[in-house]
Parts: sequence; structure tokens; C-alpha cells
Amino acid sequence: MRVLAINAYHGGSHREFLTQWIDHSEHEFTSLTLPARHWKWRMQHAAMTLAAEVRNRLIAGERWDVLLVTDMFDLTAFLGLVPAEIAALPRIVYFHENQWTYPIPQGETRDLTYGFINLKSALAADSLWFNSSFHRQEFFQASRSFLRRMPDFAFTDALEDCEQNAAVISPGIQKTDAAPREQQSGTLQILWVARWEYDKNPEQFCEAIRLLDQAGVDFRLSVLGQSTPETPECFVSLNAQFADRINHWGFVEDRSEFHSVLQNADLVVSTAIHEFFGISILEAVEAGCLPVLPRRLAYPEIFAETPECFYDGTTESLVALIQQLDKSAELESTVSDLRSRLKKITARYHWEQIARELDAGLDQSHNRCHR
Repeated sequence: MRVLAINAYHGGSHREFLTQWIDHSEHEFTSLTLPARHWKWRMQHAAMTLAAEVRNRLIAGERWDVLLVTDMFDLTAFLGLVPAEIAALPRIVYFHENQWTYPIPQGETRDLTYGFINLKSALAADSLWFNSSFHRQEFFQASRSFLRRMPDFAFTDALEDCEQNAAVISPGIQKTDAAPREQQSGTLQILWVARWEYDKNPEQFCEAIRLLDQAGVDFRLSVLGQSTPETPECFVSLNAQFADRINHWGFVEDRSEFHSVLQNADLVVSTAIHEFFGISILEAVEAGCLPVLPRRLAYPEIFAETPECFYDGTTESLVALIQQLDKSAELESTVSDLRSRLKKITARYHWEQIARELDAGLDQSHNRCHR
């Protein structure tokens, strides 16, 4: 099958998703992408920019069987700008995130324009795919909440059919064949692997590290993740206070180096207050880390078989769980059982498996629209 794949914000996990799927797919892809910057402008202009590209490719003789776009794209505008044969293709929207519930900094007011673009694209699609059940539920709850606030013609009934066409197909991770690291010399290796932004709650992570230090825990840190123009003040203080206990600090561009850092950590910690999926946590677990996770967001659906990896969201319970897992490392049978269950979890997300699910979804969408 020939797939026209449009990724208007081609960076980070969005780029990795499309690149890995193409590498593992049985189908033939034409990918049209734009750089991952100026996200609001991308959601406004990308339909016009890429519609012109599609028209040129049609003139050159290219043809496709199905259209795939991602959430940072105005599908409705695109359909009005392309020739009828493109508008008639089966249409799939993959939601990595949405603009109803993507966290905004404290003090800012959400611009509902972009959530409404997401909603219109969802209504115009033949199939919707979300990266987690949590995300799917959150999107439709937020859409209904928005429509109920409208003065008239709220068309909430249209969401029923839309939701029925919404499936969950998670992104994949690369398989790691290396054996997990065994904790050495009693020093606990702690990993942070999230963006340095407010929605990942770095303040709680830093507070937990200081409490671990006060409790006499012997640890070293690797603080990865994409930084922002202004480093969170808590990270500035953390780096200064524990400079002699830091293995790695900052974003790691090279994938082999990135995986090497993951493989040398014992625990990966999340303090996120919002996460549509959690790909970096899965990658760390695949590399051998034990996860320390808040019991919220998409984590419970991913790690349902390992309840001992969750804390209740408070800093005290986070510190207690880290100390508990640190002590459990001394009991080989306990850790071995946990690692076995974690290995089964991550195996479900290997790209070899996920690409088959995505390809099957393409086939189903195509066949449903051509009955």
C-alpha cells in the first residue's frame, strides 16, 4: 500500500515514530515533513504549504492509497485545498498529543483555537489513533467540555461516532539486547530522562534527591532530557549542590550514547504531572532500569503488571519507593522477578510488534473505506 504521511512537526518523538515505522513497515511511504519549530504557525500554515507540495507531486505522477497525518496539522483545511482524489483517500489522524490538555505554564491562558483544530481534524478523519487509552479518554472529555460551553449548535452527538472510530496504537521502542546492569558497590544510579519543563515537575524530583541525600543514600545522578532556553532554577541548584555526584547532565543527541547512559542506570524516575504516553520511560526500562512512577497518567495502563513501581504522587512516597527499590536490589530473587515482568511489558512495544499493529491499522482503514 502507498501511504502519504504528513508530519508537520517533524522532531523529537514525532520524528522517531514516523522514521521507525517506515523502517519496519511493509508498506511504501511518501513522507512530507516540516521542521519542529513555531508550533502554532505550523498548525495554521502547514495545510496550505503541504497541499501545494501534494499538488506538485500529483502532476509528477505520484499516487497514494491512504492519507496519514498527525495532530499538529489542520486536516480540514488541507482537504479543501487538495484535488478531489486526495480528499477521497481514507484519512487517519495519529494523536501524539492534543492542544486541549497539553499543559501550559502557570499564568498563561490557553488559546482554544488549536484544540478546536484538533477536534475538527478528528471529526474529518475516517480513523483516529491515540498513543494511550489515557490520552484518548482525556481528548474526548476535553472536547465535550469545550462544546458544552458553546452558545448553540454544539454538535456533541458527532463525537459519539468519532469516538467509536478511535483506537489506541502506541508508539514503539527499539529492542535492546544488552543485559541489564547489575548495581555496583552499593551506589544507586538514578536517572531523569524528561524534558526540563514544568509539566515534568522537576521541582519534585530535585526535592526528592535532597531528601535522599539527607537520609544518607549513596547515589549518583544522570539528568538527561531536552532542556529549555531557561533552565529550571531547581536544576541549577541541583547541579551546583551535587556536581561531584553527576555522571551526565543535559540532552544527549547521539542515540548510542543515550542508550549507553540508560544502561548504566539503576532507577528511572518520573515526577510528571502530564504525559500523553511516556516513551522515554519505556526506553529506560528496556535498557534495564527499574521505573519509579506516579500512579497517574498513562503509566498504570503500561505498567499494570508491576504495581510495586508506583508511588502515590507525594514526594514522601517517591523517596520511600526509591529507598525500597534500592534495598530490593540486594535481594536477587525479588529483582529478578520484577525484571522478568518488566521485560514482558517492554517486549509488547518493540518496533517489530508495533509496526505490525500500525500496518494492520492501515489495512483496516483502507478496506473499511473501500467496501
